[in-house]
Amino acid sequence: MLNIIKDIILVLLISNCVVAQSTLTISGTVTDDRQKPLPYVNVYLFKTTDGAMTNEKGEFRFKAKFIGNFRLVATMIGYKKYERELNLSQDIKLYKLEIVLKQKTIKLAEAVVMGSSFGSEKGKGVVIKAMDIMTTPGGAADIFQSLKTMPGLTQVSESAQLYVRGGDPTETVTLIDQAPVYHPYTLESSYGGLFSNLNTAAVKSIYFSSGGFSAKYGNVLSGVLDIETKNLPFTRNFNLGISMAAASLSASVPVVEDKLGFRLYAQQSYTRPIMWLNGALDAFTTTPVSKNLNASLIYEYSKTGRLKLFGLLADDKQGVNVDRAEYTGTFNGNSKNNFVNLQQTDIIFSDIIMKNSISFNAYKNIWKLGILNLTKQDDVFQIRTDLEKIVSSKLKVSTGAEYEKRIQQFLGVIPKEKYDIRENAPGTILNEKIKRNRIGAYAEIRTANMLGIQHLFAIGGVRTDYIPDFNLITVDPRIGLGYKFNDKSTFKLGWGIFHQIPDARLFGKSDGNPDLKSMKATHYVVSYNYKINNSNSLRVEGYYKDYKNLPLEDKLLNYNNNGKGFAEGVDMILKGKLPFGLSGWISYGLIHTKRKWMSDETLTNSDFDITHNLSIVAKYNFSAMWQVGINFKYATGRPYTPVVSSVYETGQNIFKPVYGDNNSERYPDYKRLDFRITHLNQLFGKYFAVFYAETLNILNFNNLFGYSYNKNYTRRKVIKSYFGRRTIVVGANISF
Repeated sequence: MLNIIKDIILVLLISNCVVAQSTLTISGTVTDDRQKPLPYVNVYLFKTTDGAMTNEKGEFRFKAKFIGNFRLVATMIGYKKYERELNLSQDIKLYKLEIVLKQKTIKLAEAVVMGSSFGSEKGKGVVIKAMDIMTTPGGAADIFQSLKTMPGLTQVSESAQLYVRGGDPTETVTLIDQAPVYHPYTLESSYGGLFSNLNTAAVKSIYFSSGGFSAKYGNVLSGVLDIETKNLPFTRNFNLGISMAAASLSASVPVVEDKLGFRLYAQQSYTRPIMWLNGALDAFTTTPVSKNLNASLIYEYSKTGRLKLFGLLADDKQGVNVDRAEYTGTFNGNSKNNFVNLQQTDIIFSDIIMKNSISFNAYKNIWKLGILNLTKQDDVFQIRTDLEKIVSSKLKVSTGAEYEKRIQQFLGVIPKEKYDIRENAPGTILNEKIKRNRIGAYAEIRTANMLGIQHLFAIGGVRTDYIPDFNLITVDPRIGLGYKFNDKSTFKLGWGIFHQIPDARLFGKSDGNPDLKSMKATHYVVSYNYKINNSNSLRVEGYYKDYKNLPLEDKLLNYNNNGKGFAEGVDMILKGKLPFGLSGWISYGLIHTKRKWMSDETLTNSDFDITHNLSIVAKYNFSAMWQVGINFKYATGRPYTPVVSSVYETGQNIFKPVYGDNNSERYPDYKRLDFRITHLNQLFGKYFAVFYAETLNILNFNNLFGYSYNKNYTRRKVIKSYFGRRTIVVGANISF
């Protein structure tokens, strides 16, 4: 602690420089080691406020207020920090510099990854950068909304929830710095959450897999989103954002050079202006509002060791007018989400990378509509350790363990029949607290040039999870093989077994079955990756998922594990430079999936059987400062169960709907085109500014969430989607 205090005092001392009425200009370019210009690099004089960010051409220019000896620093995530000494003199009015940044890379001789993956780092599948997320039209700079333009994700709804290859959103896990966050969304309702609670600016890297993922990840059937937040800031930076839908503030402040710093990201959403402008106020009694705060304190206690304390606070509320056959009223929803995680990373025994984390997440959600008055509490405590050793350029070994304690509580009243939600309707009282402990461990080996065969690589691992509260134990082997034909072509195969505990509500003593087993899915994945050139890549992937032990309604036991299902399909993505000077990506998914689970009596079309999913994200830079972009989405209409007639129940004074076959009909196809124009600028030579205007659903396609009915179910009307109307949004971000 004494050393930290000394470091802080040292930083606060005045530098040995001479204040001058200087008009010195420092300018130049920043490139990588292939002479490719690097945009958005921070270039600054250490211990001063003088500096600038490079533009799209890698160019920078700023005024220096002082003369004397200074250290010039250039930093960018993924690259080694550049430093050089400068002697600024009044005799020299212009300094021109050429800076080359070198990438930070430690990896195997061959790319050893499972199929179905993409992320922000090279070597982890298709690359999606932070700037891709920030500039995707209609994505609101939101991680989840932008990820939905990637292959393997089906457009079931416009919520931020991730429906992965025929799986329910609960079958995908989100990790932040090793810790699970089971409710990463704001404004959760029966249609799902709308945006992420995590600010994109706080993210260092992302890794997403839609199948065949590593043994590192457990208690999950379909997908993994693994997020790492940013590390120690090297320069002081502030950002202000304002739009018709939200205001935000972020700050990155180094406290002690190369030792201590903090980051802060705060956002307040207010949708009333956007609803007023676009004529949607009549749908709400309380327009959706939310606020969230992400903050991290980072301390590098040694050359290899780091502590990172990350916290997330979020809450939201909404009041939505609901018009049902039996009841007209207001859905009121609000939630609070508190998450804190302490992560330690270090290198032990000189060559083993160690990551430890301890986290706690408290989530509370209240829903009210008619007789429905339900409070859900979800508390999660986890401790996790991951170890990784690169034995050689051909072999990497990793292992880890985790302990998770999760307590879910359901308190309130729910309707006894889903078709009757009136305030005086028959209801079921819930007062369930379900506790479960889970202990998991894994071991994995990645090898290149396997069996002495050059360009043949493999990954093999096994994990086990033990849930003592339910007396459940699972063992999941997973294997991946790949062959790199040349620098352009790679072929991969993946196979694995995956288990996940069903929804906690199904274990309830009053209306569930405490003896349920874990759900099971077996993944088969085959993929081909082709690097067209340095800018373009193509991936084609086929998959099959076999589901077993799914929960199924049972008249005697409430639920059993006799459910089953499958999902099969093909995903494709072309990313890079498109024709006519455009850049972006085209992704397409073809899926066929059926399930027999919950109330299904036979194997039927899954709720997530969206046959065709197409996304086209295209951007065009017609100058260094101006960019236009489009985001076009098309998806086959999702299945639904039709109402074919109704029966009047005299005792309840209500019409009971008579349903047809489960998911035997489909809603109209989903179509949406978003347009965005972005202007990038450097104000006064040092403030990086982004101004944008976008129109969501610019062609005003009539997309819907579902249907509502009149009292006797003889007529129906459309329930529009979140972005059912054409919606205009303008905003700006300024960094200084």
